[in-house]
Amino acid sequence: MKHWSSRITVMVWVLVACAMMPVIALAQMPSVGSMLPDKAQLLEQGQKLVADLTSMKSSGKLGAADVGKVDSLLPKATALNTELAKPEVAPSRLAQLAGQLGDLQKQVGALKGLMK
Repeated sequence: MKHWSSRITVMVWVLVACAMMPVIALAQMPSVGSMLPDKAQLLEQGQKLVADLTSMKSSGKLGAADVGKVDSLLPKATALNTELAKPEVAPSRLAQLAGQLGDLQKQVGALKGLMK
């Protein structure tokens, strides 16, 4: 009889361990909220982008063609900031805006490299 009770005890512990595995795995995963971009940080970066574009435009260190690029990027950056400044931004839209901001930052970085 003792042989069966020890087997049952082992089986119960194995079942408990198996039941706990998904809980442990989920606890180690990042939450969905932590994977989303932070709206305040995006807005701060967007505002810096507008300031950089405005400064570049008035600096006189860009050629006419590059000033035209700045002129085309400035309304996009401003529109992005306007949307980020709204009280509520859907998480999916926030991810899109983060992508757009990244694209604009790359373009502005390339323009900064052209400044005399």
